[in-house]
Amino acid sequence: MGKRWAVASDPKLLARIAEQDRLKGAQSAPPHTSALTKLGLDASPGAGKKEPSYATRRAQKVALNNQDSRLDSLHYDEACNTLTIVLVGAELLSHNTSLRMHSAKTTKLKTTWLKRIEALMLTNLTVYDRWKENQKGAFPLVVEEVYATGENNCLDVESVTAACKPIIDALVRTRFIPDDSPDYIAQPISYTFRQPNNGLVLVLRPAPKPWGEISDSTMDRARLIPASL
Repeated sequence: MGKRWAVASDPKLLARIAEQDRLKGAQSAPPHTSALTKLGLDASPGAGKKEPSYATRRAQKVALNNQDSRLDSLHYDEACNTLTIVLVGAELLSHNTSLRMHSAKTTKLKTTWLKRIEALMLTNLTVYDRWKENQKGAFPLVVEEVYATGENNCLDVESVTAACKPIIDALVRTRFIPDDSPDYIAQPISYTFRQPNNGLVLVLRPAPKPWGEISDSTMDRARLIPASL
């Protein structure tokens, strides 16, 4: 392998081979007859450039779609101390698709969510301020995450929860909530269903207990887990 790479990296040799190919009419010959190709190299324009993967194309589509926040709305129910966020037309990226991508490629999608939540805050400052004044008594929160999609296949509920994590992070960045630790968010509850109109509804409401909707008996059983060997 070392000898092959030594040959392949010799610029003078490569130039000579390229000139020989040109003189022999290599441009009209099948690709496998090129001496450069035999060395594992391809000097043609755009050679080695890969088409974006499905995961990358899907993430780009979702990020572009989620830039439109014109119909988003924010609602505060003072009697129940709940905050409702409606993101009209929003799309979520499945967890499996996210796992196929390098983390750097999901940055654009995360940035889109942050900008969208910032826009929601700035266009609803009166509602935002009322929530901020009363939110202390709401913690910890149950976060209901309901995703309506026009896609042929619904995401599983775990994917909805995972896909909403960047939105929760954006809510923290914009101070809708101080943090996403258990002191402030007891439990996310996700659901998804199909309908023609895409969108996402998040409801932040006070949790009935520090562990949200989880039963007391389950918590009691968890406390009895024995020490590991």
